[in-house]
Amino acid sequence: MVEKWLLYSLACLILWGAWGVMLKVAQRMLPTWYELYVSTNLAIVIAILVVWAVYRHDINPTPAGLAVAMAAGALGTLGYVFLVLSLEAGGPASLVIPLTALYPAVTALLAVGLLKEKLSVEQALGVALAVLAIYLLSRSPG
Repeated sequence: MVEKWLLYSLACLILWGAWGVMLKVAQRMLPTWYELYVSTNLAIVIAILVVWAVYRHDINPTPAGLAVAMAAGALGTLGYVFLVLSLEAGGPASLVIPLTALYPAVTALLAVGLLKEKLSVEQALGVALAVLAIYLLSRSPG
């Protein structure tokens, strides 16, 4: 049987893959910052509906938990803003999206350094290949 986390990860992969193309198409049809406004607000509505569906009981967040969640939201939102800026600056979706989608390599390195998580040899090789991919994707043609 396939692990539930793997199914969720594959769904994320497919949805984010389609999202990257849709983002570039939307930017051709709408002003960049209007597209950002619309897509971000829809994301908030979807997040509220999912949280309501999963956690219908009371949630008792701690102040520290809220602060860390807000910091994570700020980092994610700022990353999204720079993604939009990259596309607006003429970056091709075929390079910008794969390049920015390699952020898990940064997450893995930070998790090892800050959270003391361990990587197997194969996982460390995967991170190293992702770092190599960042280098190759960021090179100018020619």
